[in-house]
Amino acid sequence: MLRDPVDGFRWRSHEITRVEGFSDAVFGFAVTLLIVSLEVPQTSTELLHTMRGFGAFVMTFLILAGIWYAQFVFFRRYGLEDRVTVVLNLILLFTVLFFVYPLKFLFSVLIGDPLMRGKVMTAHGLELIVLPQHKPWIFVIFGMGFISIFSVFTLLYRHAWKQRVRLDLNAFEIYETQHSMKRMRMSIIVGAMYFAVAFLNSLPKNTPAQRRIVETFAIVLFFGFVSMIFLMLRLRREGNRVRKEWTTKRENQAEEME
Repeated sequence: MLRDPVDGFRWRSHEITRVEGFSDAVFGFAVTLLIVSLEVPQTSTELLHTMRGFGAFVMTFLILAGIWYAQFVFFRRYGLEDRVTVVLNLILLFTVLFFVYPLKFLFSVLIGDPLMRGKVMTAHGLELIVLPQHKPWIFVIFGMGFISIFSVFTLLYRHAWKQRVRLDLNAFEIYETQHSMKRMRMSIIVGAMYFAVAFLNSLPKNTPAQRRIVETFAIVLFFGFVSMIFLMLRLRREGNRVRKEWTTKRENQAEEME
């Protein structure tokens, strides 16, 4: 059942299961929904107009690729296919499909118009792409997707940790499983901070006093994001250090046995 360690963690599965096959199909469909255009542009004007959405496609594709790879690593590490794992994986796939369009829309707006003040011509005339009263909801939707995905991964790793005896996890693998749960929980906190961004966008800015409150809240929120990024980088460095020490220890033991 166990294979050679990958980054210090033994892989318990090298074959694509039906669960993973279905997941790959769903991720492939999600990427299909992101395609910039289903038809080849016939003029240079159409080509340039199509390429305007390339940045949003890249950003959303990278997020989907990161989620797919995280799921891939989980199944390779633990090889679980029980009912709890299948249900949690289905919730993850549902979340990916549900939020793929909101993600692409958000990045399309932010890349071309970070302040969300752009306008587009419609059948009713020139209209704002994002109405002011809708801005908070945009960030709420993004935060909900962020929290949902990392909550599922947290539950998946927690389930694997509960199966540590049956899976015969060694000391490092138990540490890495717990470390993964910590990273996922911190990501959940980052997602929750987007609710604060939504609240910031809903605050009135009519008077100087109201604008000062908004500016103060924005500064606090900015430092909150910076602090979370710093803590996540610190957690990653700690994990890399422990992994390196464990790998070195295994290599030394192998040399002694020889």
